[in-house]
Amino acid sequence: MKIQHLVLDNDVHKALKARKKKVGVTVKEIGNSALRAALLVPTRQELIVEKLVETGKITRKDYDQAVAAANRTLKSAYTTTGEEVTPPPDGSLMTIGSWQGRMIHLSSDGVFHMFVHRARDGKKTPSSMHQHSEAHSWTLVVQGKVLCRIGKEERILGASEAVHIPPEVPHNSAPLTRNTVMLTLMAPPEQSARDALGTPKAKKPRTRRTKGGGR
Repeated sequence: MKIQHLVLDNDVHKALKARKKKVGVTVKEIGNSALRAALLVPTRQELIVEKLVETGKITRKDYDQAVAAANRTLKSAYTTTGEEVTPPPDGSLMTIGSWQGRMIHLSSDGVFHMFVHRARDGKKTPSSMHQHSEAHSWTLVVQGKVLCRIGKEERILGASEAVHIPPEVPHNSAPLTRNTVMLTLMAPPEQSARDALGTPKAKKPRTRRTKGGGR
């Protein structure tokens, strides 16, 4: 384990050495005592909670439950592979936030698939934040406006504007107008689409023979 030391100002170091002579304890013991006292100073968040509890607006139990709920939300904020936000390969509709989407094309060679998403209401509810482990996705806004969150960046896309999202980049989107229509192409397809298509059989390599039966 790497041991790190505090770098003290000269006046503090001199005062500690003088204090050591008077009280008969080491500088380390004095320093640890001072640091432990500093750790007891409440944080700003703790003071805010205490004030709210004092006013009766919330109880300590309410606060603990809110913290626990926030932690659960943070842990589930990201989904992997995007299965929860990808419409099923049979073309049936799937509701995701304010979106309603379905798969409209799956290439016969299993290279890509395409989805259409339409705004189903005016609430502007985004899809869950997610990322795709392998797939690149390209999104094109056909009409309306879309709020895209890609990593730490936010962009508003209008009609005929497109964006590329690489694999393993967290993202989500929300329709900003009731008439919003968005197309998304993903390559390679999600695993559920690959399973629906079936894995193509690998072709056996052909062996070329020369005259006389040699290889």
